Amino acid sequence: MAVGYRTLSELAQGSGSPDITNIVDEITKSTSMLPDASFVEANSMLENKGFRKTSLPTNEWVAVDEGGTESKGYKEMFSDNLGIIESWQSSRQKESMLSANPTQLESEDQMDHVTSMGLDVESCLIYGGDDPKEFKGIMPRFNKITTDFITPSFMTLDNAGNTDGAMSSVLFVVWGRGGANMLTPRYHATSGIQVTKGDWQVISENGKNFFEKKTQFMMMTGLSVMNRFSIIRIANISTADSDITTQMAKLRTNMYKAFTLLPKDFKNRVRIYAPGSVLYTLNAYNSSLVNPITYSGAVPQNAIGDIMFDRFVVRQCESMLPTEDVVA
Repeated sequence: MAVGYRTLSELAQGSGSPDITNIVDEITKSTSMLPDASFVEANSMLENKGFRKTSLPTNEWVAVDEGGTESKGYKEMFSDNLGIIESWQSSRQKESMLSANPTQLESEDQMDHVTSMGLDVESCLIYGGDDPKEFKGIMPRFNKITTDFITPSFMTLDNAGNTDGAMSSVLFVVWGRGGANMLTPRYHATSGIQVTKGDWQVISENGKNFFEKKTQFMMMTGLSVMNRFSIIRIANISTADSDITTQMAKLRTNMYKAFTLLPKDFKNRVRIYAPGSVLYTLNAYNSSLVNPITYSGAVPQNAIGDIMFDRFVVRQCESMLPTEDVVA
């Protein structure tokens, strides 16, 4: 069955077959969310509008000679903007002439731009930005603790940390059908990552001329969350050494709570992301639970693999900040 979304790899195929053939590989090296994300086409050039379901219709039991009452589910309107990110790489002729491998030198310089652009896109995907040219990310929608699980709202669980200088989050994200999707603009033949290579040309600088050629990298994208339960944030996780025992015990409980709150058809698609500070603290906490074997053939009951945390696979996301502010 065909799906209505594409992967990052499929988007890169629209880049016009440039000399850079491993764009996706380079972005995958430095980012965690972008390779996992699904991309769908927005219904406008730089804007995506639609309805998001907030409740199901109601039903009633009736007698044989009794009619039923009509009902409908409720929806809310949403509007998601896209942003354009652009990067320019320049190559100067003299640098190429002095290099043992000019093609490799140029490719390495170009890959730095690809890596940097990928990190900036992922950072915006998570935190958004104050600049109107940036799109709205995950955290601005999940910036308060949710206590009412019935009324539709973006789900944020509180880990009850209170150390401002060592606060982090964990994100449960369901990509794809009915969940969270990144956006590509409509009416654009090569939507996604685009690479445009220039030719050598004479550049004048301070009255002196030299040869230079430029390569443009551009990506137009945004984020749409079609189901408020497709992303769940666990916030206020203290990673201070003094809080390891209490905070990691709470985090283990909250991870199971978050997984339970996911709709049934989302559970097998969830991806879990955390900054390195949280993974370090989780590992430190879990390593303290392992007891050494005291006699031949003994298997401790709380060995790694037996403890509950190891039932989740958590991906390290470098773009997530290790020291977020406490969520109000």
